[in-house]
Amino acid sequence: MIFSLTGVPVYVEPFFIVLECGGVGYGARIPVNVYQAVVAGGYDTGKKPFTLVTRSVYSEDNAQLYGFLDQAEAQLFDFIRSLHGFGPQAAMNLISTIGGAELLQALKASDVRALTKVPGVGKTRAEKLCFEAHSKKARLDKLSEKQSRQVTATAGPDELLVQALISLGYSQKEIDQAAEKIRKLPDLPAAATRENLQDWIRLYLRNL
Repeated sequence: MIFSLTGVPVYVEPFFIVLECGGVGYGARIPVNVYQAVVAGGYDTGKKPFTLVTRSVYSEDNAQLYGFLDQAEAQLFDFIRSLHGFGPQAAMNLISTIGGAELLQALKASDVRALTKVPGVGKTRAEKLCFEAHSKKARLDKLSEKQSRQVTATAGPDELLVQALISLGYSQKEIDQAAEKIRKLPDLPAAATRENLQDWIRLYLRNL
């Protein structure tokens, strides 16, 4: 089983990536946040190595690789797959549409309305997902605890910026320390968005 890959993105689209590792191209299905991190960091255009945390899923006639920004998101993927009636594609759709943190919050709170935002998930299926998740409450609580430790303070950088910095190899502690320095700087850019994300990444890199 392949647990991680580090290579140069030679092809990337919102739900699929090819990493070239040692002359071999590995294709993996990805959630949108991985695509955003790759493009925002210029890994595809700059031909820079990018690391994916991966999961291999095998069936009788197929083998598919799935890639994530971090272990927490990959473990959430594993959790959804372990629920009765929910396979890898359902898990990927859920994570990609509403995000790992929001998905965990929705499962913890049995927030059916939030889950129905995912294409193909109606009220009945959302209720089933909540029921199945709470049948493994101890594991769900453990995932939530891990996720909460990774959440930045309210005044810190937004989630997309954090994900991009983590994908560069920086720890949450290093990012938080840089955030403290940056909050004291004059003339900060506007709040981090997809459009100015690279400016914020460069700002953090100067303070890490």
